[in-house]
Amino acid sequence: MSENILKIAVCDDLDEDRKMMISLLSEYLDKNNICAKIDEYESGEAFLSSDTASYLLVFLDIFMEGINGMETAKSLISRNDRVQVVFSSTSPDFAVEAFNISALHYLVKPLEREKLFAVLHKFFENYYLVRTVSVKVGRIEEDIYLNDILWAEARGKKTILYLKQGEIEISNSISALEKLLPESDFCKPIRYALVSMREMVAIPSDMVKLSDGTEIPISRAARENIKNAFADYKWKKMRGRLGGR
Repeated sequence: MSENILKIAVCDDLDEDRKMMISLLSEYLDKNNICAKIDEYESGEAFLSSDTASYLLVFLDIFMEGINGMETAKSLISRNDRVQVVFSSTSPDFAVEAFNISALHYLVKPLEREKLFAVLHKFFENYYLVRTVSVKVGRIEEDIYLNDILWAEARGKKTILYLKQGEIEISNSISALEKLLPESDFCKPIRYALVSMREMVAIPSDMVKLSDGTEIPISRAARENIKNAFADYKWKKMRGRLGGR
C-alpha cells in the first residue's frame, strides 16, 4: 500500500499490564490480517516526547506516576486531532471525563479480551472508511477512498475504476493497482479485474456478484481461492462484530 503503516501506542507504567495489552492487540491484528506497528511507553512524559502525530490509535492508562493518562490525552489531542484514544483503568471514575474529550472507549482493568476486540473492530471499521489509495488520473495524483471502490477493470495499459459515484480511467495498470491495494480487502477473480470483497454479496456458480448488481466472471483456476477468501473475509467481519470470539 502507498500509505504509511498504521502506528499504535500503548502507554502504561505497569509492565505486566502493558505486555497484556500488546499481546491482545497482536492477537487481533494477526487474526484479521492487519499490518500495524505497536510502540510501548512507560510514562506520559516518555510518550509525549515521542512523535505523537504519527499515531492513529493510543491506549492510555489513567493512573500513572507523573503526568496521568487524562492529562496526557489532552496534550496529545491538542497536537494530533486525528488520533483515537482508548483509556484503561482499574476504576470507572474517570469515564465521564474521558468521553468529554471524545475518547473512543474506556476499558476497566483487568482487560477482557472480548471487550477490547469489540473496541478494535469499531476502530478499524471507521479507519477503513478514511483509508485511501493514490492513483494517477492523467498526470495528476488523486487519492481515492478504498470504501468507494467497487471493482477495477484492465483497459489496455490503463485501468477503469468503478466507484460508487461513477467510473474514472486511471493511468495505473491493473497489476500496479493490485500492489497498491490491501490484499486482505481485494481479490482478483479473473486476470483483468480486481474486486472489493467489502462489496461482494454472493458467488453464484462461476460469477462474483457485487452490491450494485454487477456480475464478474471467476476463472476456473481462481474459483476455489476466491470462494475461500470471501468466506474468510465474511467470517472475520462477523467475528469482529461479536467481539472477536
